[in-house]
Amino acid sequence: MKIVKLILILIIGVISQYELSAQNDSLKVWTLNQCVEYAHENNIQVKQMSLMTESNKANLIQSKAELLPNLNASVSDRFSYGRAIDPYSNDFTEQNIQSLSASISSYATIFSGFRKFNTIKQNQYKLSSSLEELEEIKNSIALQVASAYLQILFDKELLDVSKRQLEISKEQESRTQILVNAGSLAKGNLLEIQAQLANEELSLINAENNLKTSYLNLTQLLELDSTGNFEIEVPEIEEPSAEIFIAHTDTIYEESIDLPRIKKEEFNLQSSESGLKIAKGGLYPTLYAQAGYGSGFSSAASKYDPITFQPLTYSYSDQFNDNLNFSFSIGLSIPIFNNLQVKTNITNSRLNVENSKYQLQLAKNNLYKDIQQASNLAYAALARYKASKKAVDAQTESFSYTKQKFDLGLVNSVDYNTAKNQLTKVESDMVQSKFDFVFRINILNFYRGMPFEL
Repeated sequence: MKIVKLILILIIGVISQYELSAQNDSLKVWTLNQCVEYAHENNIQVKQMSLMTESNKANLIQSKAELLPNLNASVSDRFSYGRAIDPYSNDFTEQNIQSLSASISSYATIFSGFRKFNTIKQNQYKLSSSLEELEEIKNSIALQVASAYLQILFDKELLDVSKRQLEISKEQESRTQILVNAGSLAKGNLLEIQAQLANEELSLINAENNLKTSYLNLTQLLELDSTGNFEIEVPEIEEPSAEIFIAHTDTIYEESIDLPRIKKEEFNLQSSESGLKIAKGGLYPTLYAQAGYGSGFSSAASKYDPITFQPLTYSYSDQFNDNLNFSFSIGLSIPIFNNLQVKTNITNSRLNVENSKYQLQLAKNNLYKDIQQASNLAYAALARYKASKKAVDAQTESFSYTKQKFDLGLVNSVDYNTAKNQLTKVESDMVQSKFDFVFRINILNFYRGMPFEL
């Protein structure tokens, strides 16, 4: 039996080791750039906007094709019974008739107030606007992914802070237990340390849950099914310092004026201006040309010998040759009164142009405000980091001194826990201000056309 148990233990160990190895092999570590690229390829909004862009491309091709004349062919075969008119002799007949006709026709607009040319321009601007909107969506997703990525890094550091503080409390619990057993400290001190330890264990659980939630948020942005076997790369993040230069708001704004969110509105304005020209084109006459070529056959048609006047066989080919016809016409359509439709279209198009101007100015104003806010938050985060770093240095030294006094029984557990909690708080504040500053700097660099870098 002992041998059997030993064999089973060995088998279980091998299987466990194999499963652990398989898990490690399937674990993928994602960089920030990989996350952004994957989100761009799989995000539903990006895919939808890509479809819209393809639709605008098709509309542009169609508007260009409208400059060409159309060409259509038709064939019809008709059967008439009873008294009817022969379509080629125009005589009444009582016999059953089969008539066959074939034709080809073409229509071309020669002049229509430049509406077709302006429609092409408008569709070009619409396509350009949709391309910029696609880039804007990608930029928005990149910001969201970067924010979620940094949140994971932030929660990882907070988790490390919680682990360090928990280890300190466990060590202190062991020392206090020894002192209590030796009669050097009252048992109340041990109970206070144990209560502090329980609180820090709860804080550790909360920190772990926050990290799991952050991972979930990022994987959802990436449209991944689960967070299993997903891990991000932890880069070396530069410490915030006074040497990091934050450009002036006006400088950043001048460098960001070509962002997709601005270019999109500029193209929308140009599109609405082309729409106004199209509407004004309705005031002009339309000059057009059309041509047709065809022939036909009728079973009632007859042909006679010019000498003997005897009926001859009138074949399909003979009739089609004899009935060949060609037509060509040029027409001019002059708008006189169309229930104020043209006037209304022009009015609405003018209003659309004015609204597009407001949209462009609003986009510029919002961009400037966003840059102002990001710049102010970056300066504030840097100031908080400097202050919290000083606080961490001071609080670390203060806690070390308090810990020594507590070990000697010179301070009670309440004072010790208070000093430890203050150290944990300032460490957490420093971590938060650090990642807040990194994120704000990246946003400002993003406005300047620079990629995210951690």
